[in-house]
Amino acid sequence: MKYFYLLRFINGAGFVSAAIDWATNSLWDHTEGAFMVESNFVTGWIGAHDKGGVEERPLDYCRPTRERRYRLELTAEQYTKMRAFAKAKIGTPYNFADILGLLVHERHIESAHREICSQFQIDLCDAGGIWLLNVEPEYNYLITPETLHLSPVLRGRGAAV
Repeated sequence: MKYFYLLRFINGAGFVSAAIDWATNSLWDHTEGAFMVESNFVTGWIGAHDKGGVEERPLDYCRPTRERRYRLELTAEQYTKMRAFAKAKIGTPYNFADILGLLVHERHIESAHREICSQFQIDLCDAGGIWLLNVEPEYNYLITPETLHLSPVLRGRGAAV
């Protein structure tokens, strides 16, 4: 059996999306993922959202204006660790302070025990031993969707939308 984590980067509508786009001069304002066994989605998209914090949402919950997907093959052990990490994080509040820090270009503004979408995704991959970027975990809150999208690990792993 093959296990995968599908990481997607999207651009959406709304104030928080527009603020992230402007502050980061980015094509991507959100990132989230889905677990897969073989080619079947096991869950909906799991990620940190401005409404609800870390949640699992249905696969069709939004219609992004732009989207890219990347498929990371996992061992059974990575799959188990990452799913357990993701499930344990459900309910973690969204880190609005971090977004404020982006807006005012003061990246030391953030709230402990809260996460933005890209921080959640890099933490999730770290839990499975997938090092997307050369950054120490205590600085994962500095990662934006655009920065995460630059990960060399994603190169050549694009998946059809």
